[in-house]
Amino acid sequence: MNIQISMQSEIPTYEQIKMQIKEQILTGGLSPDEPLTSMRQLARDLRVSVITTTRAYGDLEAEGLIYTVQGRGCFVKGDAGMVRSQYLHAIDQALRIVAQKGKAAGVSLAELQNRLEEIYHE
Repeated sequence: MNIQISMQSEIPTYEQIKMQIKEQILTGGLSPDEPLTSMRQLARDLRVSVITTTRAYGDLEAEGLIYTVQGRGCFVKGDAGMVRSQYLHAIDQALRIVAQKGKAAGVSLAELQNRLEEIYHE
């Protein structure tokens, strides 16, 4: 598990950790049932508080991406593909709203695409 955090980022540290683990799960970089680095070890590796890693793992578990086995640690859930499908469905819904609002405001498709690219690369 490779995680890089920036202390200068406006994004909270726990969110940076969560986003990077989520990306690795959804892209197949982490396999189903693969154990994650322990919260304490990850905190030591990244030089952050255990509270920070606990929050990131807790959020990932709440989102259905990982599960915890008492006394053994946290593992990647086997149905990450289903979670990815749910994300894609939510993206489709959000894009429909954006398209409707864009049309109502007279914004061209090219303008919407440019705005999306800018936001994506932030």
